[in-house]
Amino acid sequence: MEKKAEVEIISRKAIKPSSPTSPQSRKLEFSLLDQVIPPIYTAVILFYTSNTNQSNDSSFRSRSEKSDHLQKSLSKTLVHFYPLAGRLNNNTSIECNDEGAHFVEAEIHCRLSEFLKEPDPSLLSHLLPTSDPKATELARNAVLLVQLTEFNCGGIAVSVCPSHKIADASSFCEFLKSWAAVARGHDEVARPEFIGASMLPPVTDQQIERSLEALGDSFITKRFVFDVSKLANLKAKIGSGVQQLVPTNVELVSAIFLRCAIAACQSTTGCFRPALLYQTVNLRRRMAPPMPESTIGNLIWGFPVVVEEESKMDVGDIVARMRKGLKDFCNEKANIFKGENGYSLVFESFKLEGEFFKTGMRMYSCTSRCKFPFYEVDFGWGKPTWIMNPLYAMNTMTLMDTKKGDGIEAWLTLEKQEMAVFESNEELLAFASINPSVVI
Repeated sequence: MEKKAEVEIISRKAIKPSSPTSPQSRKLEFSLLDQVIPPIYTAVILFYTSNTNQSNDSSFRSRSEKSDHLQKSLSKTLVHFYPLAGRLNNNTSIECNDEGAHFVEAEIHCRLSEFLKEPDPSLLSHLLPTSDPKATELARNAVLLVQLTEFNCGGIAVSVCPSHKIADASSFCEFLKSWAAVARGHDEVARPEFIGASMLPPVTDQQIERSLEALGDSFITKRFVFDVSKLANLKAKIGSGVQQLVPTNVELVSAIFLRCAIAACQSTTGCFRPALLYQTVNLRRRMAPPMPESTIGNLIWGFPVVVEEESKMDVGDIVARMRKGLKDFCNEKANIFKGENGYSLVFESFKLEGEFFKTGMRMYSCTSRCKFPFYEVDFGWGKPTWIMNPLYAMNTMTLMDTKKGDGIEAWLTLEKQEMAVFESNEELLAFASINPSVVI
């Protein structure tokens, strides 16, 4: 593919709810967990080939027809997800003023098949509305941005970018499922519940929002695809140990990532450096009683997995610590987020993180979107051919199932020198391929 292929913006507009938000719902306060989330947009890019139309419906032949269909169905969906049509009010709330989601329509002058032969993170970022300076200027403080990009072959990419202040992975998935259901003409869609602030109210007397440092030129993002069949032997080996611990695929990939990242850091610095991996947990299913999946907002938290000694880098050891950390977190902490003690838990976690940082410990994070049904998102012309979940943050890995379920796709950002060592690690390459072509 011609690496200089550029995205041409065709139009920009605001999509408002098809009916106005009621006066009593005009303001949505953040929960404390919303407040501590960095002020970034999360994103998913859904790719559809021109022949994914499984119903042989000829209603969506042109980009304009698909765009009109998406806009109308989005407008109807925003009636229920009304905060997504509002504007951010600092770090306290969303003004649900119906100003609308920002919708960008664009073209890219190449074929989708060429684009996906070797997915390039720097090119993929241009399919996001957040990469368009004018869009971000026009949509200042917008909660939701969307971009529809058409390829020369008629294939499309639908990029959806809600503010992380209101959308964790579960919230994001609920919104996409509802939007797709509305687009297919379904009347029965899940009704979102915005109850985070009533569970853990916000604070107003101190600055608690965490920021993310700009990556700069010293960091690079790459894609790896782990083969589930190749993980099976390692899983069996660990499971046959004394602890009888059978790892999940996500645990294995996370442990391999941490082990290889530590080795890469050691190779470039010349010394072993203790490391910590934060594993993100969806609190909804971990609370008692569980919260409904339709609960919208940030109901996530992370628990630390620490490797302090070079002798403790075995994958099985790391997996065992992950499993114990998750069990302890679920048993001792998950339910605390429902009440006043949630405040002390949040700030104690910040204090512990600061102590780790002062010791010079290298910090990593891993977020999994595995098991979420993103590949079921059908707006009326078929299911996605490929999905990308970009998150460009330092020392961060995001995971997602491949479409067929035979692999786990990982997007990883590391310092360039460390990435060069990381991607040549023989242990890693025994289980993963570096940026293989997306098969259409």
